[in-house]
Amino acid sequence: MVDVGPGVGALVIYAGDDLRGQEIEISPAGFDSQRVHTDVLRRRTASGFVFAAVFGSLAEGSYQLWHNSQPGPVTVAVEGGVVTELDWR
Repeated sequence: MVDVGPGVGALVIYAGDDLRGQEIEISPAGFDSQRVHTDVLRRRTASGFVFAAVFGSLAEGSYQLWHNSQPGPVTVAVEGGVVTELDWR
């Protein structure tokens, strides 16, 4: 479940089974030390199962994503009222 609306969005990162159970961290852009994390979990969708990390409620703005599978932080923009999706498969 996500909580989106004016000024608040959500982020879903689709991942492969190789990231199952691992943490993906996120921080507001420019504030690397303010990281929080969520796990990549097997999640049920209408069309079957996927592996995904979900940040269900984020203030609108620019963020950095952190995981050792990436060469460095990945920048993502979160918009209010929108669920942003990234594919890391």
